Amino acid sequence: MSPSQASLEEKTRMLLNEPAALANHSLHAWGHMPRAEIDVLQLSALKQRFAELRDRIPMLKKLADAEGVDRVEQVDDIVPLMFEHTVYKSYPPSLLEKRNFAQINKWLGKLVTPEIAGKLAAADVSGCEGLDDWFPRMDQAVPELRMSHTSGTSGTVSFLPQSVTEWRKACQVRKMYVWGMEGPETPDPDLHTAYPYYRSGFLSHVRANDFLIEALLPGEANFHAAYPSTLSSDVLHLGAKLRAAHAKGTLDRLVISPATRAKKLAFDKLQAEMPQHLAAFFERMTQELRGKRVYIGATWNLLHAMAKAGLERGLQGVFAADSYITTTGGAKGMPQPEGWREDILRFTGARVLNETYAMSELVSGSHARCEHGHYHFAHTVIPYLLDPETSKPLPRTGRQTGRAAFFDLGADTRWGGFITGDEITVEWDKPCACGRPSAYVVGPIQRYSDKNGGDDKITCAATEASHREAMDFLATLEG
Repeated sequence: MSPSQASLEEKTRMLLNEPAALANHSLHAWGHMPRAEIDVLQLSALKQRFAELRDRIPMLKKLADAEGVDRVEQVDDIVPLMFEHTVYKSYPPSLLEKRNFAQINKWLGKLVTPEIAGKLAAADVSGCEGLDDWFPRMDQAVPELRMSHTSGTSGTVSFLPQSVTEWRKACQVRKMYVWGMEGPETPDPDLHTAYPYYRSGFLSHVRANDFLIEALLPGEANFHAAYPSTLSSDVLHLGAKLRAAHAKGTLDRLVISPATRAKKLAFDKLQAEMPQHLAAFFERMTQELRGKRVYIGATWNLLHAMAKAGLERGLQGVFAADSYITTTGGAKGMPQPEGWREDILRFTGARVLNETYAMSELVSGSHARCEHGHYHFAHTVIPYLLDPETSKPLPRTGRQTGRAAFFDLGADTRWGGFITGDEITVEWDKPCACGRPSAYVVGPIQRYSDKNGGDDKITCAATEASHREAMDFLATLEG
């Protein structure tokens, strides 16, 4: 083996398993890796990930067999094997309504590796009255997983079978940026986090809290949540169903179990107590954290709500100027008010607001927005642009507009390829004025459902017969 081959193998191993180590503890090297080197490294990692998972994830194997894909030579080779983002909510809704978690586990088993599927099948889910019971039971039965769920804006939540190693790898990369690391280990022992939401829960961005504390902070005492309780997934799911039923005019047919009604009453009580919780939260920030360097990561609407509440209390410049404030996504369909960024910076006192383009399915990488307003793709994720009519790959050259798709190289117990509901424009060749050599998103990010009046039918890149057979296989739970 030549030295260059050995070096590629070692870098591939680090990209898949230790992305923070690949950065060599240097933000400059990580952010300015030449595009050609990124492409070679990502293709090498994609080949390895496909070889590892091709025959071990039932849904992937079914699709790959039907499409005749046995090896990867180019990054576009896996496009016919990409899952629609709706795959993770393709279980029969009646299973959740009837609390048939054994069948949900069987459905999930077709989307993960055999070791995980076996533990899911063996898990004792008897007595689980809802999601708030099921998620902790899964944590115990399958310790390699820390599943999360989406907000369920369509009325159906997606269940994301993400591994503990995925979460940890992502937070190690986040640590590198938050600490501004330039040496092997240079953490700030006095770093705190102020989180304007619940301490715990199974919603994807709340689920990350445990791993962020582990990676970023000296301990639990440095994590300050506005609401020190657990966000109920059952109440979130109920809210999503109510919104969907209202939109369809079927509220009168919605059946709510007594247990869920009780949780909704408890949630309403907490909502009524929120002013007291918020008062205590702002008291802690101004008394304990004033002038300190903090890390705050939340969706833009949560950050803005915190900033508005603080500004209304006359609070400005609360934290150190070099605090790391980061935001992504959130509040789908909600327009961003003018001046929301300035409000956040005025309240926190931070010099910079670090914005990213990310999604719940992408644990291992978020795409950072530069000072010119462009989102630069993370090295841990391979971006794709697909024709919105056929889902065939568009050229990876010039400036192209299409449906965003990604391969998450950090996904190790599930398949990382999926097609999003987002329309984006990518500049593949022209360097950004910020100096980063990576490809990047220009202009607005839109959802096809918003453009099409609420409808977004994704055409899978696989042949219609192969895709239909794979989805039928996933939905078949008998036996």
